[in-house]
Amino acid sequence: MGTTRIERPGAVAASTAVAALLTVTSAHAELVSLQATRDATLYQSSDGSLANGAGRYLFAGKTNQNLARRSLLHFDVASAVPTGAEITAVRLTLNLSQVNSGSGARDVSLHLALSPWTTGGSNPPDTESTGAAPLAGDATWLHSSSDGAGGGSLWDTAGGDFAAFASATVSTQALGLYTWSSLGLLNDVRLFAGDPTRNLGWFLIGDESAAGTARRFDSSDGAAEGGIAPVLEIEFTPVPAPAGAAVLVCAALARTRRRR
Repeated sequence: MGTTRIERPGAVAASTAVAALLTVTSAHAELVSLQATRDATLYQSSDGSLANGAGRYLFAGKTNQNLARRSLLHFDVASAVPTGAEITAVRLTLNLSQVNSGSGARDVSLHLALSPWTTGGSNPPDTESTGAAPLAGDATWLHSSSDGAGGGSLWDTAGGDFAAFASATVSTQALGLYTWSSLGLLNDVRLFAGDPTRNLGWFLIGDESAAGTARRFDSSDGAAEGGIAPVLEIEFTPVPAPAGAAVLVCAALARTRRRR
């Protein structure tokens, strides 16, 4: 013969209350949109004499003169995502505002930065394609933080220190908005949220296989002049406060006892 399990009404109600509580908390997702806290462009040069820490644009790829351009981006993830939250999705959006004519589709990738870096007040004129003299705090091709007088903290490798493998890659061609989103990027942001000391930002690396592949994107500073600032969107589910959850469960149990 089969065995019939008889649940006490109070136990059923309590378990139902707990299940309902868990359902509500698991469905509560949030979205934050962050602008870059700092960004910069590195201009290939043998002496680190070019910088762009406060200009309107970011560059990635190679110029018609076969000189590389690489950009840096940093977002303050830890201040926007509560401790212990489950980050479920990440998107980084940049506005492509200029390409070299006839360059075709070219990949642009995000790579984890591996060394700390800073930005200064250098602001190249006009199109910003040739850079400006570095000021104190600027990042250059040789310096992660220039002193503005030809010295400063050096990268381990000229051109910047970044992970060999890309966290996310997008093919670019026409002008407009482009969004990077991948498991690699998601894992990066989870890393930044869990340990803010590991958040050194990303390098934006274009196609450096040939001359004339450079892309120009709007920077965070360019938003004040009509540009579209880089935006990092993060979707996450907060961890419910233990005290609040306990109060709700205890209240459900108390109600079931009073009904006995």
